Amino acid sequence: MHQRGKREVASEGDGCLIAAIRLPLRIIALVIVLPVRLLWDALAAVGRALERYVLAPFGRGLAWLVRWLVVVPTVTLWRYVLSPVGRGIGWVLRMLGLGLVWLGRVLFVLPVVALWRYVLSPVGRGIAWTLRMLGSGLVWLVRVLVVVPVLALFGYVLAPLGRGIAWALRMLGVGLVWLGRVLVVVPLVALCRYVLAPVGRALAWTLGALGVGLAWLGRWLVVVPVVALWRYVLAPVGRAVAAALAWAWRVAGYVSRAIGRALKWLFWVLVGAPVAWAWRNVLHPVGRFVRRELWWPVKRVLGEAWRAGRDTMRSARADVRRALFGVGPKDRTGR
Repeated sequence: MHQRGKREVASEGDGCLIAAIRLPLRIIALVIVLPVRLLWDALAAVGRALERYVLAPFGRGLAWLVRWLVVVPTVTLWRYVLSPVGRGIGWVLRMLGLGLVWLGRVLFVLPVVALWRYVLSPVGRGIAWTLRMLGSGLVWLVRVLVVVPVLALFGYVLAPLGRGIAWALRMLGVGLVWLGRVLVVVPLVALCRYVLAPVGRALAWTLGALGVGLAWLGRWLVVVPVVALWRYVLAPVGRAVAAALAWAWRVAGYVSRAIGRALKWLFWVLVGAPVAWAWRNVLHPVGRFVRRELWWPVKRVLGEAWRAGRDTMRSARADVRRALFGVGPKDRTGR
């Protein structure tokens, strides 16, 4: 009730222009929107039927085929052929690796360790002691012949000369700073304070007054007319167009649902009911007969053949293991 009162107040405040164009706008919107809504509902119904009766059964059948044609043979091959062969190859390679490690330790590691411990390490320690003594002598010679003369030259000649040059440069800098202040800074400060600053203040005041005048003219010549046009013409017309489109969409939905229910009833009468009768009275009994009289005996025979083949594979795998390694499953568990 509150929302309806708001809509009535808004419609009464829109004016006679909006009231005059509301009904034609709704008719035009209904004519435009109705085909779009019908097409949308038809596509949605087709998509739901396609998903339920085509894609889902096809996906289940494809999954069943992939399971029995790819997954089950692959698992069987891996479990009863590749995995036992791989374990046997791994054991052989492990034994071979242990033998190679032992040979490498005996033929290479032990001789190298002995050579390092009893030959190279004593020789290296002797060479290091000799080089350390030689380095100490060279350091003493460099200190006496180079470092001490350089320090004396710096302390008694270069340092006093540098301090004198620095004092002369500092005095020269002070003089140049005084000349720059007197000849440049003082005239520039006086020019800015007594000439440029008053002229700039006058220009700023003039530009501010000009900006205020232009803003006032722009407000009354542009902003106020545009706001009035939007408030009293464009906004009411836009609200009327939006309301007409919403009403047309709701009416088109009612029409589309009515057409859909009629088409569903016709489809059920012409197709669904005959198909259901045929499934219930013909296909289902035939399928039950085929499953009971044909599929179950075939399934039983295939299961027995599968169990026989599995037992044969297990015995063959045990024979191969016994022939390769000399150990059977019972012997290994007994250990």
